[in-house]
Amino acid sequence: MSSSEGRAILLAVDDTDACQLMLQWVLDSDLLLPGDKLHLLHVTMRDTAGTGSNQLPGGDYFLQAHPQEAQRVVLAMLQRRFLGSLEALGMRPTVHIVQASQCAKTIGRLICAKAQDLNCSHVYLAAGRGQQHHSSRGVLARMISGPGIKQYVQQHCTVPLTIVAAAGDAAEVAEFEAAAAAAAKPGDGGGAAQGPSAV
Repeated sequence: MSSSEGRAILLAVDDTDACQLMLQWVLDSDLLLPGDKLHLLHVTMRDTAGTGSNQLPGGDYFLQAHPQEAQRVVLAMLQRRFLGSLEALGMRPTVHIVQASQCAKTIGRLICAKAQDLNCSHVYLAAGRGQQHHSSRGVLARMISGPGIKQYVQQHCTVPLTIVAAAGDAAEVAEFEAAAAAAAKPGDGGGAAQGPSAV
């Protein structure tokens, strides 16, 4: 595929410093080509308790009868962590906000399916252990970068995958190198990359 046609690149993001550092590493490493189409996937928690509400970034609850307010909060987080820096570079990514249950396998399947649906050339995940900005609260902030999800995607994603670990996070690198060896998927172009310094 020529650069003029553009590749689809997927970054799975949540309200964590690890994901923000992942994006910065992708940008600093010049991994994006002219014409590439960047997609940001964010997962919100589906209401499974029958209370009629969704937990959104910041630990607040919004009634499902007010989806516009819920979307406003999520978009504000994405703007603060990701969209602002991308727009400053003249990039306008496509944002995908999807509901899912709080289950590593379900979220992992969602990421894999979205990568296939978009015909992505590459997927990036953050390997951080839930490093968060001090104002982030609640389980949602760790849904994508939480344990189990990255392992599932690494073992099942048919798209080349890179898991970005903060520089010096030897435990994370060792964990995902072991998972890569267990997955035994030669030639998939994935692996754990040493990314930016931890904050």
